[in-house]
Order: sequence, then structure tokens, then C-alpha cells
Amino acid sequence: MPLLPIDLQIMFSQMSHVGKEQAVQRDVTPQYQFVQGSEMAQKAEHDDSAVNQSQQLGEGPEKVKEQEQQEKRKQAGGQMKGEEGKSGKDEEKQVFEDPDLGHHVDLVG
Repeated sequence: MPLLPIDLQIMFSQMSHVGKEQAVQRDVTPQYQFVQGSEMAQKAEHDDSAVNQSQQLGEGPEKVKEQEQQEKRKQAGGQMKGEEGKSGKDEEKQVFEDPDLGHHVDLVG
């Protein structure tokens, strides 16, 4: 299929439009990246200045540790009550006192 001179004239007259379209397509990508980058920067700035809403935490190590401590307290409380019932008020609590230290504390320095 040969090219006729009229076809060449039309093609050469349209070259300026084709060049402009190509330039616009080349420039769109960096502009789009710039806009997207600025939106991300604004979002990050907003997140930094905003108060974060707390997320509901699942059962983690802290929760398990708290439960273990509560169970130990209950067991220790039960043992203390059992010992009090057995020994009664016959025995007095023993308090360790060091005779070299004395009873008065100087807080002034």
C-alpha cells in the first residue's frame, strides 16, 4: 500500500498535535507522582498531629500475667485464712529487730 502525497501532507500537518500529546503523556506521570506524594505527606502530617484511637487489645502476655497474679493472691489469701484458723491468736507475729540500728530514723540528714 503506497503512501500518496496527500497522505504525507496530512501526516506532517498532524505532527505538531502528536508531539504535544506525547509531551503531555510524558509529563502526566511525574505530576501524578508529585500529587500523590503531597497527599501522602499531608496524611502523615495529619496522623502525627491527631490523637490516635486506642485499639482493642486481645489477650496478650500482660493479660495472662495479671491473671496469674490474681490466682496467686487468691491462693495466698486462702492459705493465710487457713493458717489463722489453725493457729488462732496464741502465736504473736514475730518482728525482726536489729539492736544495733535502734528505733529512731533521722530524716533531716
